[in-house]
Amino acid sequence: MILIVRRRGRRERGQIQQDMEMAFRSLFSGARTTTGAQMGCWRPPVEVYEIEDHLIVTVEIAGVREDDLNVEIDDSVLRIAGTRPFPDGSRRRVYHQTGIPYGDFEAEVFLPFAIALDDVEAGYENGLLTVYLPRAKATRIVPKGTPEPAEKQEE
Repeated sequence: MILIVRRRGRRERGQIQQDMEMAFRSLFSGARTTTGAQMGCWRPPVEVYEIEDHLIVTVEIAGVREDDLNVEIDDSVLRIAGTRPFPDGSRRRVYHQTGIPYGDFEAEVFLPFAIALDDVEAGYENGLLTVYLPRAKATRIVPKGTPEPAEKQEE
C-alpha cells in the first residue's frame, strides 16, 4: 500500500513562478525541464483528468519499486517523487541508444479544487501509479446569531 503524506504549508511563490518560467522556456528550446531544486531529476509522463467527483492522476514509472515512491499532498499541490534504480553496473556497457531515464524523479500536479484528503487512494500496477483524489464536499456555514427569515405577514 502506498503511503500518502499530507503537508501543511506552501512553496515560496517566487519559486513556483521561477519553475513555471523555466518550463515555459523549455517548450521552445526543447530542453528537459529542471529547476534548481531538481537538478538531476527527471519528470515522468503524467496524465491528469477528472471524472464525476474525482481527479485522477496517472504517472508512468515502470521499473520503480513501491517502496521507492513518495506521494505528498501540500495544500493545492500533489507531489510524486522517487527513484528508478540504475541498471546493474557490474558489467561494462556500450549503449547504442538510450531513452530511459534513471535516478531521482519528481512530478507536481496543481489541484484545481479542494480534495477530501482522508479519502485519497493510490495504487501501483504494471508500471503505472494512479492517485484517486475525491472532491471535497461543499459545506454551508451559517453564522451564529443570524435571524431566521421572517414569514410574510398578512395585511
